[in-house]
Amino acid sequence: MGTGSSFQRGHDEDDVLGEEYSSSQGVIKRIPIEVKPRGRLGLRSVRSLGKPKGGSLRSALSIDLENPEVEKIRKDFEMYRLNKENEHANNQKKVQKLETENKRLRAELQTLQKMCHKLRDERDAAIEAEHQALVRAAAFESDRDKIQRQFKIFRETKESELQNLLKARRDLESKLFKVAGHGILDDTESTSKVDASIVGSNPGDWWTALESEPSMGSTTQLHIPVSYRGPELGHTLLEMEGPYLNVNKDDWTAAAASLATIFPAIPESLQTNIIRVFISSPSDTLEERDIFMQEYGPKLSRLCKTEGHFYLPVYMPCQEGDNFAEQERYIHARCHQIDQSSIFLAFLADQTELYTQNDYNLGYVKNPGTKTAIFCFRPSRRDKELPAEVSNLRKQVKESAGAKIIEDYTSPLEAAEQVFIEMEKIIKFELGVDTKEADSGEKLLELDGPSALCGGCLWDINLDYEQMESLTFAGRSTCELGFEKYYDRLSAHVAAPGPLPPLLVSGPAGSGRSLLLAKWIGLQQHKASNMIILYHFVGSPSSCSAEPLIMIRRLTQQLMQQVTSPPALTCDPLRLVEEFPKWLERVSSKTPGGVVLVLDSIDRLQNAESHLKWLLDPLPVDTRVIISVQDNTCPSSWKFWPVVHLEELSNKNIKELLHAELASLGKSMSQDEEMRLLTHCRTPATSYPLYVILIATDIARCNSDEVITHIDSFLETKDAVEVFKKLLYNIRTEYECDGCKGLLKNVLHLILASRNGVSESELMYLCPDITWNNWAPLCDALLDRYILTYRSGLLVFAHQQGREAAMEMFITDSDGSQLRAAREKLIRFFCDNKMGRCGELIALWQYIGMERSAMAMVYYDACKNMEAMVGQSSDPVMLTRVADVYEALGRYLRDLAMLNEALMPLQRALEIREATLDPDHPSVAQSLHQVAGIHAQQSKFTTAELLYKQAMEIYEGAFGKDHFLVAKELEALSVLYQKQGKHKLAESLRKRAINIRKHSRIPRVTCGYIHGADVLKKRVLQLEQLTVGPNSADLARTLNEIGVLYYLQNNIEVAESLFKKCLEMREAVLGPDSDEVAQSLNNLAALYNDKKQFEKAEPLYMRAVEIRRKLYSDNHPSVAAVEKHLAMLYKKMNQLSKAEPLYKHAVNVRESSFGTNHPSVATALVNLAVLYSQQGKYALAEPLYERALKIYEESFGTSHSRVAETLRNLARLKYDMDEFEVAASLYKRATEIRENGATYPNKATSPRTCTCDESFMLNRNQMM
Repeated sequence: MGTGSSFQRGHDEDDVLGEEYSSSQGVIKRIPIEVKPRGRLGLRSVRSLGKPKGGSLRSALSIDLENPEVEKIRKDFEMYRLNKENEHANNQKKVQKLETENKRLRAELQTLQKMCHKLRDERDAAIEAEHQALVRAAAFESDRDKIQRQFKIFRETKESELQNLLKARRDLESKLFKVAGHGILDDTESTSKVDASIVGSNPGDWWTALESEPSMGSTTQLHIPVSYRGPELGHTLLEMEGPYLNVNKDDWTAAAASLATIFPAIPESLQTNIIRVFISSPSDTLEERDIFMQEYGPKLSRLCKTEGHFYLPVYMPCQEGDNFAEQERYIHARCHQIDQSSIFLAFLADQTELYTQNDYNLGYVKNPGTKTAIFCFRPSRRDKELPAEVSNLRKQVKESAGAKIIEDYTSPLEAAEQVFIEMEKIIKFELGVDTKEADSGEKLLELDGPSALCGGCLWDINLDYEQMESLTFAGRSTCELGFEKYYDRLSAHVAAPGPLPPLLVSGPAGSGRSLLLAKWIGLQQHKASNMIILYHFVGSPSSCSAEPLIMIRRLTQQLMQQVTSPPALTCDPLRLVEEFPKWLERVSSKTPGGVVLVLDSIDRLQNAESHLKWLLDPLPVDTRVIISVQDNTCPSSWKFWPVVHLEELSNKNIKELLHAELASLGKSMSQDEEMRLLTHCRTPATSYPLYVILIATDIARCNSDEVITHIDSFLETKDAVEVFKKLLYNIRTEYECDGCKGLLKNVLHLILASRNGVSESELMYLCPDITWNNWAPLCDALLDRYILTYRSGLLVFAHQQGREAAMEMFITDSDGSQLRAAREKLIRFFCDNKMGRCGELIALWQYIGMERSAMAMVYYDACKNMEAMVGQSSDPVMLTRVADVYEALGRYLRDLAMLNEALMPLQRALEIREATLDPDHPSVAQSLHQVAGIHAQQSKFTTAELLYKQAMEIYEGAFGKDHFLVAKELEALSVLYQKQGKHKLAESLRKRAINIRKHSRIPRVTCGYIHGADVLKKRVLQLEQLTVGPNSADLARTLNEIGVLYYLQNNIEVAESLFKKCLEMREAVLGPDSDEVAQSLNNLAALYNDKKQFEKAEPLYMRAVEIRRKLYSDNHPSVAAVEKHLAMLYKKMNQLSKAEPLYKHAVNVRESSFGTNHPSVATALVNLAVLYSQQGKYALAEPLYERALKIYEESFGTSHSRVAETLRNLARLKYDMDEFEVAASLYKRATEIRENGATYPNKATSPRTCTCDESFMLNRNQMM
């Protein structure tokens, strides 16, 4: 068998037996058993047993197996084997379980795969259905466009036919009048048609003439409510006795709205909203100047910011040097800053500097009345004589009376304080800020709510400033550029009969589109005074002017100013876009010349097509829209409109433009230089106005020896962008010195990163290293080269090409990090200063992704923080002001249909007012009304009813039961009851409200434009007091005009005081029997008449009649007008016997003026007959009625409304005379005339469809 040494051991066997067997002399034979148990058998014990020599291995092992330890090992092995078997069984079960789970998952996977296939099929089917729907939609849109075009053709055809019919009708009427031989129509009749059409078409939108008297037959005899004015149509107070002759209240409305119309001829210094203060201060007044600028400058800045203006102090230290060019630029910039400043402030002590005398000459001495000036002279020491130049300056200032001089102070701090006091007064005067706070009750009557927070109307004045400056800048060119043919096209489009689609003015960038529109607007504003022209010039695509909603909101506000008492403007963007076309149609239909809407660069608007879908629909008949776009960015849906395409300039036009621009700057060009430029300007990009103007402007401002160099550099450019780059490069090279390297780059970075531009005061804060000595010359260069311009006090790029050039030159990184850094700097600044625009609120919250409810909570928390600050800061915050802010927030949220969120601030406003004011204060009633409105919209009718009743009780206690605010609560309760089905109760309240409004004086003016006119008139009054003295005829006239403005605003007390002061001044200056005194007497009497103080009005009217009878004949219209008002007064006082001779005299006056058979005579006869009827003198009244009826039938025909009205009056008379059958027949005839379409005044025909004569008569009638 072999020895044990013949067995080969592997490496694994050493691990089992260990190292002890390596030295043993026994024989080891491999045993075929499992390895792992073999290690546990403890074979080490075998070595300790005696092994017989020569014995077999089997016998040796048999001895070991009989050992008790072996049994133990066997048992362990059995247990180990059983464990392994159990583990194996368990593993088998797990395998079976996993196989089962695998089968289940496979089944589910197959199910999901089937479902996925099904969804894919459905998706494919949906895509196919969508495609088919799009095809059908495209076909529908095509059919719709086709139908619209057909409809427009049909409408234009019918419009033309209508014009022919109207013309034929006018020809027949004129022939009838010629045949009848009655001469011209009564002006009052024509006036009645226009006024009645306005009132009848939309009651409550237009003022009726002050003290206009309806026919007494229609009001006291038959008591039949009619929507037109009756026969009594004589001149009214404001027609003959107002501040302007022949101006009635409708004309006052138009005049107030026209305050927003800005003509390009207005100087820029009057348009800017920057209060620029130039400070002249030698070095020895450093202490006074520093105290004023550091301590009081921020206060003045807050004052100006509150009124929407920028406060900009300009201080340029004296600069001397050897560089002649730099010194010349410094002097020019210093003079320009003084010229542009609103206020000149000078500190002077014991010495002057190089430019002090020049500052005084430009700022005040040479033109003492053109600029407001404040001089702070340090008191001179008695032991020290002042230098001659200082003494002369002080003497010159004191001899020029009018400047404010401060010289009585003991310390620099006191001097700075006195300067601040005077400066605050001047700035408040400039901004029209009242120093006297109005009583809360007066505010409530004037504005009816927290609208005072926005100046009486919710409009952003900055937008109007911006558009006003855009119009002026766009039309700045001195050359017409052959635009006459384009003017004719635009004017023809406006004059053509409507409706018409918008007119498209197209052309590439720099082709003069904005210039054309600005020039045309200026021409139309001068020629067509009866036309409303609204315009909007879009700036950069990122600015507010490129926000469609802001544009629509501003235009809607301007349209709303054309109606009396307009409703609150909505804040909801969807409603805003929806209501704008309705306002266009409403205003244009009532305006003689219609509405013209001019939109420039409209393709820069953000999402223009989605917000201007109303342009694709048929426009109102009296509305014309003119828009300008670039050729390459015009939307495809607009290309079907009529187009005016701007062509390149011819050589002749380029030459004219060059000479005109150079001549305007006092420069000229040689023939050789001119030929070089004309030769270069042959390509389309170099033949447009902007390219030529930029080159001419730069050449005019460079030295004569540099002209050739500049022309050569411009000859290398291909378009306006490259010209702007050349200009920027030249400016940077010329104006940046060692101390201001990178200034131009930093400034342009901020302007590029901003949305609407950056003001100069903001630049001074954001760039601490900037000084006026290096900024003023650089700014002038940028403005003169048309690189930058001002928009609402902010520096912006004047042209889009200039912006592109700045981007290419100064934005050198590709990742935009430079712009981001500048934008972050602006964000930090604006967050610290809390600046922004009210009109951007919705867009702001949408931009940052915050929901409306979260936005409401942010504002509510801000209001709570404001409330917590009451009494804590140095600037006191009144709780009543906090309540106004809460209410403004609530109304804002309510307008956004966020009723639950709106209820919280409105409720808090109510709580504050109840706690701080008297519980019966009208402001509490106002809050109750707002809260009740929320509950009513939430269908909580019981709560709303209680709140409305509580508000009505407060108003009744404060103002009486016949106040218009009581009527407002009654109307609200009527609507509430109507919703609950309580119709009888609702009807009774509505009738009571109508009755109150008929007899109460409702505030006629609640818009911001009249408020602005009020401020302007007060400023004129103060200026006249300074120039002409305390008493003068001109000053009295201004007092009368301001009194009329306050009268229109229902501020009766102030108007009364002004009328009295005007009367006293006219009596003292012009004498007691002058016509102006009679005018003041008449106005004051009208005011007392309106206040129902008839006993005070009667002697004033009588005295006015006496004065005018002395000055004019008894039959003069001025005498008749006052007598008419006096007769109306007697009628109100029920003193009919005193009114009778006045009405008789009115008949005689009209007979002598118009003849015995004129309709105006019939009007006077009817009024006298009605008076006789009221007195019971039926026998005297009957022939007057019959005579008036005959005149009306001969003048207007037997089916006219005047005939029907006279028949009804006569029927009433016969009824009172117990002649019932005659009364019935007369009344039947009157009813038949009315049912058969009597010519009651209807809406006037569109002015664009009238002939020249008819348009003239229409305009004339509306001004009478």
